[in-house]
Amino acid sequence: MSDIEKARQLFREAALRFPTIPKLLAASMKERRNWCFSTRELKVSPYNLQHYVQESDTAIGDYAVLCHSRHGVNSYAMQYYLVYGALRMFLHLGWGSPYMDAHAATSNIRICFSLADKIVPIATMTAGKLATCERLTIVASNLYGSYWSASGQARHTVKPSSKSPVALMTEVLHWLESSLPHSNGQPCPTRNRFESVHR
Repeated sequence: MSDIEKARQLFREAALRFPTIPKLLAASMKERRNWCFSTRELKVSPYNLQHYVQESDTAIGDYAVLCHSRHGVNSYAMQYYLVYGALRMFLHLGWGSPYMDAHAATSNIRICFSLADKIVPIATMTAGKLATCERLTIVASNLYGSYWSASGQARHTVKPSSKSPVALMTEVLHWLESSLPHSNGQPCPTRNRFESVHR
């Protein structure tokens, strides 16, 4: 059994939807440790969301990460990070803590991964249009806040959103479906700015 098939099996057994891994990356997906699969070496725990978001500003190449990790005793989360062409998507969703509502957490991940499955191919097909905006960055977390961006402004100007990851990703999908196909070189929308919140 290949490592990516091991990952699929783990997700099936946990009643989680397995997210899109582009074919060019799927073949190099390796099991790094229990419940952690990646196409690259991971010197920093994927729980450290900001490290990976900030790192994406550099020329690190395309990669995918699927990992269940924790910080301390109570903070457990599932990470799905995908850096692929003009797309930088970082999902960091609470899951697995004995203090969480397991059904609600699993449902949230299934919905977010389903939305991601729709976002990835559209972002890939519209890579030329995204290039005029430099990149599309999506950060969705119910632990650290969420935001998305499709412009070249400095990321530090963005505050975490009060929207849930599902609401934010739905917004991104609608933007991709309605705005990009008709943009024809028009200016890209500015970054969304929302008040900071932790859930």
